[in-house]
Amino acid sequence: MRIKGRKLIFANPENVDMLIFDEVNSQYILKIINNKYRVGIFKTRPEDVYLGLKVFLNFLRMLHSFHLKEAWHSERGKAIGFLRQFKLLYYESCFVTINPKAIITLIDNSTDFHWFSKYCRKFPFIAIQNGSRLSFMSNQVDGFYLQHYFCFGEHERNLFQNIGYEVEKFYPVGSVIASLHLTELDKISPKYDILVISTWRGNIGFTKDVIDTMRSMRIMDELLAKYLRERSYKAAIITRSAKNGEHWFIPEIGLDEGSYYQSIYGNDAEIIETDFTVRNIYPLMQQSSFIISCLSSALLEGFGLGKKALYCNFTGTDIYHKDFDSAIVTTESEYELFTKRIDDLFAFSKQEYESKYKKLEKYYMNYPKDKLTYQAIFDNIDLIIEGSK
Repeated sequence: MRIKGRKLIFANPENVDMLIFDEVNSQYILKIINNKYRVGIFKTRPEDVYLGLKVFLNFLRMLHSFHLKEAWHSERGKAIGFLRQFKLLYYESCFVTINPKAIITLIDNSTDFHWFSKYCRKFPFIAIQNGSRLSFMSNQVDGFYLQHYFCFGEHERNLFQNIGYEVEKFYPVGSVIASLHLTELDKISPKYDILVISTWRGNIGFTKDVIDTMRSMRIMDELLAKYLRERSYKAAIITRSAKNGEHWFIPEIGLDEGSYYQSIYGNDAEIIETDFTVRNIYPLMQQSSFIISCLSSALLEGFGLGKKALYCNFTGTDIYHKDFDSAIVTTESEYELFTKRIDDLFAFSKQEYESKYKKLEKYYMNYPKDKLTYQAIFDNIDLIIEGSK
């Protein structure tokens, strides 16, 4: 039986050892959890509604935890505030019924998960970073609070102090999604001199930040297309959206992502469609000498792997890029200065670049020396569970 897409289940949820909160990207978490644990997924989009007796009794016991003040002063109004509190208490009653050893998510910017991390101390709550957290977007996440956070690098620890995000324990280990899709370096042959990582914003509305970053991206692409016509470098572009998917077409500019790039680069760069099933962006970065973008977290993932990297900020403001070191950002949209910056990067040998920027690479992407990121998380999850007993 379903109501508004929600499946009604007249039973209690099953007991599991590890509970994944939010089904989005749960396939990656399934790959990094010790197979000695029984794993379940707590769906939230939309949620399954369990109507078993244990859930009901636990919900009644939870009512004393109702945050009246929080509900009353909700920015979305009192009615929404009260409904959200009841929803969260219902979720918690399901957690208590399931009784997992830990609850984990790859949606680290989930406000519901933040609420549980702060107020529910019955289980360890573990979050894995799934993208860059930027200062200019900090006001879009209300009450950011995490107990255990597997983040990219020390950068997050310093950034979060400045923007008011709270984390009890950081684990800087690099990108888990990258680590699951990398190919052994000695089996990769260089294929591209330049890889453009698209920051196509998609069909999300035409707010100021979308307008600013799309304009900046066009300036970068036009400069780079001219540069490629004057050089003999081999270049590729990895699209951000899936072909004919939800974000392939932006109605406000009347173009799809493929047509946009074709109109600017023509035959001077190979356009490669992103494939989310295999995450082809990661082997592409490994096959490239230099990666360039406007505002993609994938660039930091590649930079952490030792790739020459450059953000282009042609927005006329530092709002969007102020979290990044000037060593990996250019604001020079004058063609001669733009080309000089890229020529200077190509002039570095791989060893020279590595020597100069190794410390900065690890600051943003602290990939472990002796293991891959997913292996480090695998080991630490066991330690977190042991420590919570």
